[in-house]
Amino acid sequence: MRETYGKLLPGMKLSDLAGKLIVIEGTDGAGRTTQINLLKPWLEELGHAVLDTGMTRSPLAGDGIRRAKEGNNLGRVTQSLFYATDFVDRLENEIAPALRAGFIVLTDRYIYSLIARAMVRGVDPAWIRSLYMVALKPDAVFYLRVGVDQLVPRVIFSRGFDYWESGMDLFPAHDMYDAFCNYQKALLAEFDRLSTEYGFETVDASPDPKIVFSSLKARILNLLDGAQKSFMSRQVEETIERMTRMMDPAVAFAAQNFVASQPEPVMGNIPRFLSANGNGNGHHS
Repeated sequence: MRETYGKLLPGMKLSDLAGKLIVIEGTDGAGRTTQINLLKPWLEELGHAVLDTGMTRSPLAGDGIRRAKEGNNLGRVTQSLFYATDFVDRLENEIAPALRAGFIVLTDRYIYSLIARAMVRGVDPAWIRSLYMVALKPDAVFYLRVGVDQLVPRVIFSRGFDYWESGMDLFPAHDMYDAFCNYQKALLAEFDRLSTEYGFETVDASPDPKIVFSSLKARILNLLDGAQKSFMSRQVEETIERMTRMMDPAVAFAAQNFVASQPEPVMGNIPRFLSANGNGNGHHS
């Protein structure tokens, strides 16, 4: 059953959100975007509809966040409120509709990055969590973890150091390299705490991206396989319930006892006349 972290957006019905919400988390340079770019086409090849989303992609707040960060003078509370606006807008207008349509939603970061960044900057923990009580609990959170020593060369040889990713608002007296190392160490410590609190699945992101991709594929296949079995079991239970209502009570009781004594059923092992698509006489209508 789909859940939130405490509150529900107006008009949202959790029972309608049948898709899967998969979060790829991690610090800057951990390889999140690389993995999402690999996972999306792979899932689509398997026949799944996929939406990918991430921070600052909201039409409502995304451009405002980018412009505000250009001046290097964005306060921690204003920054938190900007990101919360971006998140809730995407939740209501992208994530929830996609889940309602049965999509797999891949999100590059989620509320955990926003909480970690705010906590490192000294924002009140209860307040920052209260902003995200409407967030949906994901079906899986894969935390790509890599140490600072490995993050540094990745950042240097890709996009270089950034004012905000280096935490220069926290360490203004340091040079950008030292600030980056200190900030990322603080973020890693916060992510490790959040991992325990929210039950992340930690993935070693230090190997080659193809190895990380293989690890993620195996975990996601396990998640989807479990969901499919659960769905089929519910279908079987509902079908048997409908059939037993039509049976003689003594026959129904015997049938229920028989089913209860069997291993967990899968649709391929259910006689055709009991399938959800059958009409009860061995033929499909």
